[in-house]
Amino acid sequence: MTTTYESSEIKNIIARALEQNPENSEVIKAFAPIIARQRQLVEEISLKVPDCTLIDKNKLKAGVPVSSQMDLIEPEDPLKEVALSLAAAVKEGMPNISENIDKISDLIRDGKLNPFDFFKAPADGKGDAIGGLSKKLQVSPSNASFLMSLVSRVVLERRAKEIMAALGPFDWEKGYCPICGEFPSIALIEEEGGKRFLHCSSCGQDWRFTRICCPYCEKEERKEMEYFYVENKKQEAAFVCDQCKKYLVTLYRAGKVFARDMDISAISLIHMDVLMQNKGYEPMTACVWNVLS
Repeated sequence: MTTTYESSEIKNIIARALEQNPENSEVIKAFAPIIARQRQLVEEISLKVPDCTLIDKNKLKAGVPVSSQMDLIEPEDPLKEVALSLAAAVKEGMPNISENIDKISDLIRDGKLNPFDFFKAPADGKGDAIGGLSKKLQVSPSNASFLMSLVSRVVLERRAKEIMAALGPFDWEKGYCPICGEFPSIALIEEEGGKRFLHCSSCGQDWRFTRICCPYCEKEERKEMEYFYVENKKQEAAFVCDQCKKYLVTLYRAGKVFARDMDISAISLIHMDVLMQNKGYEPMTACVWNVLS
């Protein structure tokens, strides 16, 4: 599967999403300027060339993602510029949080907040770091975390493209991303051949994965896995696993007439997130649009 397209096409992709899922227009419109800006930045930013000699393909084959073999975000990366650009897009799509985003932007602009400090902190310390920032500088921790996740996506997607180009083909049989190690936010099943591809919302990477196995717990019992469909929309579904109680929104694609952005597709299927979470299932990965509690 390929989701490569010119960033100029994103407006048409968003327009089709609004036409096909008008019930989710509010959330699609909120994220539309953000995703459009992210795709533009991925094309435009300049990053340090990754040292792909650090990546061991034998470790990849054993299920060790690139993120466990090398740093994917560097202090030299243009995190400040990306953050300020994305802040403007967030304000456009989500004007209700503009005041907090302005505060965070001012802190970044004045050098009081270095975006890299968030990424170099241990994973289990991020909450404390953002919480301390909120108390000391009077900004919303959730808004700061949200903006940094958007920044991370831009840098990781650009770096993932460069790494994949340098690596060439390699074996990967896991349900989590070969680049950043995160679980997928959406799957796509091709009509031709019935192949299933998983998509990572953290770095934008796509990879093929077997249809008879749960990506999260790797259970292969068909009787404990099934798909829920939307009435009159058989191309929209949710894969569920009754062993780990996780679900994965899924699209069936007939043909390749139009370009597709898998994050826009995932956001367009938020009604599936509502349905599955009401049934007691959890998403395989938490995204800024599918955490509904």
